[in-house]
Parts: sequence; C-alpha cells; structure tokens
Amino acid sequence: MSFFKLLTWNNKHMDLRFVPDDLHGDLNITKVYEDNRNVNLNRVNEKYSEELQDAQRSISSYRMIMLVAFTLLVFLPAVVLGVIQSNVLLVGAIVVYAIIAYFVVEAINQVQINKVLYEIDNDKEIHAQP
Repeated sequence: MSFFKLLTWNNKHMDLRFVPDDLHGDLNITKVYEDNRNVNLNRVNEKYSEELQDAQRSISSYRMIMLVAFTLLVFLPAVVLGVIQSNVLLVGAIVVYAIIAYFVVEAINQVQINKVLYEIDNDKEIHAQP
C-alpha cells in the first residue's frame, strides 16, 4: 500500500496491545481489536510478533536518527550562526522547522505501525477458530 493510504487508513477499530517478555525479549500480543472480535491470539502471536518487534525497532531508530541528525546538522549550526550574526529570526525558523520535522518523522512511524495493523486486519487465518 502507498504511504498516504496507510497514513490515512482508519484503524480506530484496532486496539493493539502487547507485553514484552522479559525472559526472551519477545512481544506477546494480548489484544488486537477494540470490539470483541473472535481472534485466535496464538496465531496472531506466531505470525505478527516479530513484525511488530521490527516495527518497534524501526520506530526507535527513526526517532534516534532524527534527534542526532537534527541536532548535529541543523540546530547547532543554526544557533552558532544566529549568535555570530545576532539573528534571532534564524533561530525562530529552526524551531518551526524542528516542529515540522518531528511531525514528519511521527507520520513515518505511524505508517510503520499501520502496516502491521493492516496485515493483521486483512488476515483471514487469524479469525478462524482453533
């Protein structure tokens, strides 16, 4: 699916809850849907636990990359130039840019989770009885 379709996909019927397993480091999915749909959670855990863990890892890495790259490549040079040139407008523009960059990264992160949710929602095998 395309980026914008996954970004705007209505997932209000989904309520993905999971608990990390301290012993093995796996994720145990405890709830998938907001309503009481009949879902085999053992099959959900078998098929989607690793995908969910990969999505969580990529979300964490995107946030860390944004923080490091923004701080080193944008914020520090802008503050130094703003102080050297006595230009407060430059620092204000960087603050606005930081807010926009944060929302773009969070949109990418939402698409990562929506990919997993979309696959779970369209999987007919997990809706079958055990």
